Amino acid sequence: MSIIAFTNARIFDGVRAQYLDESTVVVEGTKIVEVSSAAAHRKADEVVDLRGRTLIPGLIDAHCHVLGSTLKVAEIETQPLTYVSHHATRMLGHALRCGFTTVRDVGGGDAGTARALEEGLLQGPRLFYAGRALSMTGGHGDFRDPMVAVGACSCAAESRVSAIVDGVDAVRAAAREELRRGAHHLKLMMSGGVLSPTDPLWMDQFSDEEVQVAVEEAARRRRYVAAHCHPAVSIARAARLGVRSIEHATLIDAASAEAVKSAGAYVVPTLVIGRALLDGAATAGLPAWAAGKLKEISDQALSGLELMHRTGLKIGFGTDLLGPLYTQQAREFALRREVQPAIEILRSATSVNAEMMQEPTLGRISVGCEADLLAVDGDPLADVAVLDQDGKGLAAIMQRGTWVKRLSP
Repeated sequence: MSIIAFTNARIFDGVRAQYLDESTVVVEGTKIVEVSSAAAHRKADEVVDLRGRTLIPGLIDAHCHVLGSTLKVAEIETQPLTYVSHHATRMLGHALRCGFTTVRDVGGGDAGTARALEEGLLQGPRLFYAGRALSMTGGHGDFRDPMVAVGACSCAAESRVSAIVDGVDAVRAAAREELRRGAHHLKLMMSGGVLSPTDPLWMDQFSDEEVQVAVEEAARRRRYVAAHCHPAVSIARAARLGVRSIEHATLIDAASAEAVKSAGAYVVPTLVIGRALLDGAATAGLPAWAAGKLKEISDQALSGLELMHRTGLKIGFGTDLLGPLYTQQAREFALRREVQPAIEILRSATSVNAEMMQEPTLGRISVGCEADLLAVDGDPLADVAVLDQDGKGLAAIMQRGTWVKRLSP
């Protein structure tokens, strides 16, 4: 295995608010094997001088939908799988070029895509997936037109994005099936959402017993549950019932924030999807019911993030972009800068996401961690906007010890 030494670097390790005193990181194979002073590093096959640049861990996007080929979610079920797969290839390639060396799919991603990435059939981040999200009938994962009479069972059978399940036994069976297929976590739809046609945003979804059985089944596999939640009541309830990762949390209030903090749960805001939809609402063809719900959550997205930050919640980093909006992934950094300091945004996109996902070798620059590394032009602790350039601010990208982008001579 070749040994590569990065020297003369400012090093952000994914956690500390200051750069490390050490200035050399040594990679052997796929792992970081040394973080030391420049004079102490072992003999390397390749030495990369990063003077004037910053070395940071590879970024993690914890809320993606790799098969989300269109904003009209119901059409994902009827589009040819070849088309949907080509969208995934394009989206994942863009993510990696932006510095995202890991993504978590919370509805739709599957073993086939994950294996293709592992075997190098396509280039992109490593993928952790939930498989199909679990939704109650009429919930956020039920995208059927209310004017079309289709049974829930037949709708769920070949679904790519979600499985419609009602009752404790059905939830248990569906949870076990997704875990059998290799799901890294389970995803529950616990409130109304913007792009689902029959549920208002304020609607609380699934019974306590249905949620608890999913949490129980995930725990059996040493996995966890992520839950889609917009309103405060759903956020607090998810935390109380043992959900580890609360997605969006857009309409969070002081009481639900305290509930999340008391439970030790995480929140994953996704600001960019709301902004992107608003920017293109006139051309995206959103129906009136979706546009109204979008306006309701967008008005509180930034204030919700500010409350999370002020309360001291564990805040992850996600984007939730569908269809052509995947190109705005890096914009999440610029939006969060309106509320959070750079260090907190960087932690969210590295070590906090890794901790939430129960992946201790990701999101950090430390001995034994995966060699997912980005050489950044500039000082991201001073201005995180350097990461909001679709990868243009990245001088080099390494994933699993392999070059994705080399430093120019």
